[in-house]
Amino acid sequence: MDKLSWNLEDIFKNEEELEIAINNLKEIFQKVKSTKGKLAESSDQIYKCYKNLEDGLALHEKVYAYAMFKYHQNLGNQEAIKLFKRIEALTAELSKIESFVSPEVSQIPIEILEKYLKEERMKPYEKTIRDIIKEKSHILSKDVEEALASYSEVFSVSDNAFDVFTNSEFDYNDVIDENGNILKMSEALYGKYMSMKDRTLRKNAYSEICSIYKKYINTLSELYLSRVKYSCITAKLRGYKSSLDSATNKDDSNLKVYETLLNSVNKNMNLVYEHLNLKKKMLNLDEMHLYDIYYNPLQENDENIEYEEAKELVLKTLSVMGDEYVKKVSYGFEHNWVDVYEKENKMTGGYNMGVYGVHPFILLNYMNTMRDVSTIAHEFGHAMHSYYANSKQNYLNSNYTIMVAEVASTVNEILFANYLINNEKDINKKKMLINEQLDLIRSTLIVQTQFSEFEKNVHEKIENGEALNSENLSNIYQNLLEKYYGDTTVIDENSKYTWSRIPHFYRCFYVYKYATGITSAIVIANKILSGEKGYVEKYLNMLSLGGSKDSLSLLKMVDVDLEKEETYKQAFKYFEKNLKELKSLI
Repeated sequence: MDKLSWNLEDIFKNEEELEIAINNLKEIFQKVKSTKGKLAESSDQIYKCYKNLEDGLALHEKVYAYAMFKYHQNLGNQEAIKLFKRIEALTAELSKIESFVSPEVSQIPIEILEKYLKEERMKPYEKTIRDIIKEKSHILSKDVEEALASYSEVFSVSDNAFDVFTNSEFDYNDVIDENGNILKMSEALYGKYMSMKDRTLRKNAYSEICSIYKKYINTLSELYLSRVKYSCITAKLRGYKSSLDSATNKDDSNLKVYETLLNSVNKNMNLVYEHLNLKKKMLNLDEMHLYDIYYNPLQENDENIEYEEAKELVLKTLSVMGDEYVKKVSYGFEHNWVDVYEKENKMTGGYNMGVYGVHPFILLNYMNTMRDVSTIAHEFGHAMHSYYANSKQNYLNSNYTIMVAEVASTVNEILFANYLINNEKDINKKKMLINEQLDLIRSTLIVQTQFSEFEKNVHEKIENGEALNSENLSNIYQNLLEKYYGDTTVIDENSKYTWSRIPHFYRCFYVYKYATGITSAIVIANKILSGEKGYVEKYLNMLSLGGSKDSLSLLKMVDVDLEKEETYKQAFKYFEKNLKELKSLI
């Protein structure tokens, strides 16, 4: 059996087994539907509903994964496309069937639910039901909820319009490089150009991206403000203190986490400036502009790392996690957890999906670069989180939130980077690796916090009744650019309009989780590397709990308290250590 591709027979042996599963799935969801309108009658009805719902969701995951993986292996396979579309339609149908459960449970008096939850058979569903109880005060009347649901497609128009407008209707001018060559320009090419050595190209590409977003800034501002207003109005309707209160609550987080992140980053701005000044020195510039920030002047030609070598390197990197962890990763390599190489029509990028009752599936497009090896370590972080959670928890409790989803993967990435840095003998390569680590932290912890502060400012002004326009929004962003870059970097005139190209702003208050995620990962990775007795076991136990506890409690189990500034101090201490080491080598 080919070990470099997925074996979908691990899920279903053949199409006949898949069809049997689909029929069983429909039958299970009809059993769920049979409890509609009866959940308030007894704990028997609630148990019956959740038992069938959980069985159905777990089976659905297998069916959906099988169809998606088949499609992603060959996006041009017409039979796979047809199957995936069929399963997507089935998913929508099943989602509609089970949509009654949470609203109906929320109408049952809390004291009755508390009585039911004392029953042993209800333990697997306690967390799910307690989450509903927590949200009870924010659930509106049936008529209002139905009205909001009916308008959901309308409310998402701004997000969809932004995607269509910026991806298909922007007409970019060509840009010129240092040799006078005329090059095509697009949003995708912009990222490539920003990492290139050619400063003329970087400057021209940046100027073009700023110009086109300035040209359409009024339209983009109206799209964004409509999304912000929807967020603010909905939060008020549901009785939250603010749209930020609503968003953090849904994240399994809270306002204190958000505020502590912003305050901690602002208190450590001197280190941010120190890093940027070092970057200016490495670039040998009198004036550094924003188009210089993403070029790594220490970048060398990447090595050609064969996949077998990459596997060994990842296993060495993760040896600090203990034998059990490493053996399971090795098992995954040998038992088709990974679809390795790029193929014609294969889905691009990389991801992990843990399939409950089977195993994790990792998609790669391995191209023999060190970045690709780091991606393997990253995706196996996700995979092992899925493996531990799925092995120890029932289906409903195995699913963890976005607040912790990127932690395990980033822990592995940091372990990988540290291994490379500590074992690199070539001084130039060591400098490059340290600089990459610093850039990763700055772009994830610092820049995402800058974005988070922008969102907070805008939402608060709308909630306070202020009328904002494109110039107001751009001035807010300009002030933040000046604060986050200080006098280290020239902020060009049109830079203030670049807030309007961030698609994540249409998922209100999403980006702060990138910053808290890398902060958590740095603290955890450093404790693992320190050899603190019993810590790896404590960390693996946290992974095995999946979503059976709230996210902040899970992180506190591994000494990560996102409500305390001390946690962020540890992250900045790590940043400072790397910064000092790089300065000593320059």
